[in-house]
Amino acid sequence: MRLRALTAFTVLFLLLVALTPAARAATVGVSLSEQNGWGRMVFTFPEGIPGYRASINAGVLVLDFDKPFDANTEEFVRLMPRYVAMARQDENGKTIRLALTTDFWLDTKPAENSLYFDLMPPDWVGKAPPLPEDVLARLAAAKERKRAAVAAELAAKAQGIEEPEEEKPALDVRVAARAGMTRLVFDWNLPVLYSLIERQGLATITFDRTADVDLSQLRVDPPPYLAHASAVEHDGRLAVVLTLKPGVAVSAFREELSVVLDLKPADGSLPPEAEAENAEVSVVANAEGPEDSSAHASKSILPDIASSDEEGKGEAPETADAGAEEQIATNPLPEGSRPEGQAVMRVEPGRSGTDIVVEWPEPVGAAVFERADRLWVVFDAALPIDMAEVTPGTLGPFGPPELQAFEGGTALVLPLREKVLVGAVEDGASWRISAGETLATTGRPISLLRSWREDGRGSISFDLRGTRKVLEVRDDLVGDKVIVATARGPVQAIQTPLSFVEFQALQTAQGIAIVPVADDLNVAAAPDNVIVTRLEGLALSANGGGYSAPAVQGAPVVAAAAPAEMHFAQWRDVPGENFTERRQHYLVQLANARTQELGELRFAYGRFLLGYGLAPEALAAFDGALEVEQKLALDPAFRAAKGVAGVLSGRYVEAIADLSSDGLENAPHAAAWRGLARGELGHWEAARAEFGLAGAILDAFDDELRTRFRAMAAEAALKGGDATAAASYVAGFPAAPESPKAKARILLAQAALADVEKGGEDAVARYDAAIDTGYPPVAARARFGKAVLQLERGDIDKDAFAKELESLRYAWRGDELELEILTRLAKFRLDEGQIDEALKQMQTATANYPDSEEAHQMNVHMSDIFADYFLGDAIDKMEPVQALAFFDRFKELTPIGTKGDEMIRNLAERLVEVDLLTQAGQLLDYQVANRLHGGVAKAQVAARLAAIYLMDQKPGHALAALRATKQNLLPEELAQRRILLEARALAGEKQYDHALDLLDGRKDERSAKLRADIYWEAGRWPEAGASIEKLLGVRWKEDQMLDGEIRLLIMRGAIAYSLAGDEEGLSRLRTKFGEAMSRSPDADAFAVVSEPIVEQGVAFREMTSRIASVDTLDRFLASLKTTEEVQAFN
Repeated sequence: MRLRALTAFTVLFLLLVALTPAARAATVGVSLSEQNGWGRMVFTFPEGIPGYRASINAGVLVLDFDKPFDANTEEFVRLMPRYVAMARQDENGKTIRLALTTDFWLDTKPAENSLYFDLMPPDWVGKAPPLPEDVLARLAAAKERKRAAVAAELAAKAQGIEEPEEEKPALDVRVAARAGMTRLVFDWNLPVLYSLIERQGLATITFDRTADVDLSQLRVDPPPYLAHASAVEHDGRLAVVLTLKPGVAVSAFREELSVVLDLKPADGSLPPEAEAENAEVSVVANAEGPEDSSAHASKSILPDIASSDEEGKGEAPETADAGAEEQIATNPLPEGSRPEGQAVMRVEPGRSGTDIVVEWPEPVGAAVFERADRLWVVFDAALPIDMAEVTPGTLGPFGPPELQAFEGGTALVLPLREKVLVGAVEDGASWRISAGETLATTGRPISLLRSWREDGRGSISFDLRGTRKVLEVRDDLVGDKVIVATARGPVQAIQTPLSFVEFQALQTAQGIAIVPVADDLNVAAAPDNVIVTRLEGLALSANGGGYSAPAVQGAPVVAAAAPAEMHFAQWRDVPGENFTERRQHYLVQLANARTQELGELRFAYGRFLLGYGLAPEALAAFDGALEVEQKLALDPAFRAAKGVAGVLSGRYVEAIADLSSDGLENAPHAAAWRGLARGELGHWEAARAEFGLAGAILDAFDDELRTRFRAMAAEAALKGGDATAAASYVAGFPAAPESPKAKARILLAQAALADVEKGGEDAVARYDAAIDTGYPPVAARARFGKAVLQLERGDIDKDAFAKELESLRYAWRGDELELEILTRLAKFRLDEGQIDEALKQMQTATANYPDSEEAHQMNVHMSDIFADYFLGDAIDKMEPVQALAFFDRFKELTPIGTKGDEMIRNLAERLVEVDLLTQAGQLLDYQVANRLHGGVAKAQVAARLAAIYLMDQKPGHALAALRATKQNLLPEELAQRRILLEARALAGEKQYDHALDLLDGRKDERSAKLRADIYWEAGRWPEAGASIEKLLGVRWKEDQMLDGEIRLLIMRGAIAYSLAGDEEGLSRLRTKFGEAMSRSPDADAFAVVSEPIVEQGVAFREMTSRIASVDTLDRFLASLKTTEEVQAFN
């Protein structure tokens, strides 16, 4: 019965709306009469008095209302001929203009639901005409009833009687928009019935109860598909009327206590603005309401657009099919539709339990395992996973999911509430993880093979076919790391956990998961297997313990070293008496070769050149071979030769990549060359590990290379603090090398070892001997080592040390020595307080050596230095302009995270202090656009940015900054502050109605002050005067002196009443504040602006102009910046 009545009310309401042009309001009663010497117009509004403005200018009375209505203007002339000569109504239905017969006074009085406009002749004396006696009697009776009710309530409380308060209906509206749909969610706190009727471009949803609802954001900044929104209350029911854009259909359904409306194109197409926005979700809150602790607050209110056609079931028969109920969160993406730039997670009912489905833009590999009552699903793609469709009630045996991003991949971690069986299946670009009592399949079991090298070191290989990546993830719950190997489907799993001395292999549902026990455990991926080893080999028994595995595909582990062995002498042994003839031998062959022979011939020619030490030329030949025979890239011998050529050419990063390819990762010869390359890059820890893997192979080269390898290995050991290992490497130098370069390297290594072990004159003498060799790389290093030693011994001071480094800086460049020199110089400049110079030298070092670990550490240190300088006291000694220039010079050093954000905000505030508003705005705009990615911090900084834009007279920019950062669930204080800023920006754009709409219903003092300012700026003098008088409250009863802000308000109120022609209001202000203002510094000014309207002249206009020129923006912004806000902001 209630629903039938509700529907009938909705139909009647729609008919009323449809029958009036421009959706005008219901009929307004207008009573017109000529009294004894004065005239009265009474406008009666059934739904309550709307906002209004009344003024007389040049003999024309203008009545402006916030809501439109129909009026018969001919009646004004017919019924009030002595007062109205002509009348007309504007097309918008909101404004009536009356040409008066003479210069009348206007008095306005609201009472009940009526507005009384009285016109009095110029010679009128005394008070304005009173309200009708029956109206005064009703007002008095209502006041008495209210007084009696309050007295009865107080008496009941005095006797201990308290009536339980019934929960009042409350309604909040949330909005979400994305390409293809706009969703409106009406969140009620109590159960409601509703009906939806769509007709003639209007959609009206009517509820069987009423509540205050704020639709200002929908009107001020409507989302796609919506043109306007309004609410009407009648007979205890609330109707929300939505004006739809052309071609839009609306549907509704219920979700718990909420009612959801979806607005979509009727034909399924997107409007132009939606097509331009792409498919990103933008969720905004109505009026940016404060954080809600209700059940609705944590829910995603917008499903994936591809699944939105299958809505859940609503209770109203007009809006949903009773048999079509499905949970939005479990709808799959349609065939052929894939997420872009991220993965999407959803939960579905499985065959025997619950399925987790993760959709990826492209196929990815995965590893799935359980550990410490948590399920880990590791993917080898570093993209975010959208979990907006996942709700707690659908997770079944799983707890709330967590995401862990790391280099090269993403992990989805789900707590397990109960013991279940877990399986995994790849389906196209999706992975389905099933949890239940049974499993459809466990996949192919992964077996292992034990292997031993020639030197007895053991390794284990797992036959994970199609291995993609080896990744390292951190398990913070256990406090250690897990090394995982991923693969695509079909599923392969370690079906029984395995334990070894150096590691544990966990039971998996897909892929491999290894928990290392030994610190130097190495897990590497080959095309169809995963190899586990360590520097000294694994401790394995010969008995395989029953495990068997097929032979490892590709190069066997025992033969891994062979392809990396360099046979330089053999490669030089070709027909010819000298290099020129032998080179000609190859050139002739290359000139006469067929296309299919070119690859192998160029490979052989490159090795010939490498044998003669012509590494750059050899690299060119190898590149030419790859151009015609790409299969060579899979040949470990080719990759090894190319890698060695890269090392000898100084192309260390590319060389390491070649020498680490499949079949070479565990080869001792390749490790030796990788150690040399890593040492040249300054990767000392990695170099030590590589030389440890190379072992005795270091002595398998000629004296020149043997010396170079051992010298680098000794230096790496010394960098790592291992003097014993360094001494071992030094002891293995050739006894009598012929090459001067080798002799120089030996002298330098011996000097460095003596420096660490003994120091003193012996080390200085050895450094001098190395310097005397004249071999530039060694001499430069010896000079540096000697200078450092002398500084430590006190033989030279810091200035002399810096002078020597400056000399060395230009004497030797191009390797890790230059980096070390620059590092030392930068530290010296830093200690001397020369921040600018120190950062410049650090920048030079990091730019010249991007692959160096030390340069990476320096880069982090630079960011800390830069940030600490701005966050400390030192920056206060700089002028703001200098600080800005300093920031611009090194802004790329701004650290990531809260420290960098705080630094930028501090600098912006300093710029604001000296009125460099444009520069401050640019700083914060960059921070909002590039550094902050959602959350409270972004909304907070955007609010400050909007305030700066307002100070810089850019209200449009302020509006854009606020609207671009809208979001749900902001802290109440921040949400309110953003609303006030948006209203102020709208007023600055002359959108006064929208600004006032945002402030409608807000009772706090800041909103009241802003409302008064907007009325003043809009020239709505009656409302401005009334708002200011309401703001002043009972201050007229206080005895203390009035401060400057209050005095300005009082004078503004007097001017507003004067310009509105409201003598009664002006008289009230004089009565209330006349005495206090007469004792203030503004006594003369108040006397001018508050004199009776008929006596005002030139002095009044001049004073009005002066007071109107006072900008209240600073006062408004200061009111937003409370102490708590500043602390939170900083």
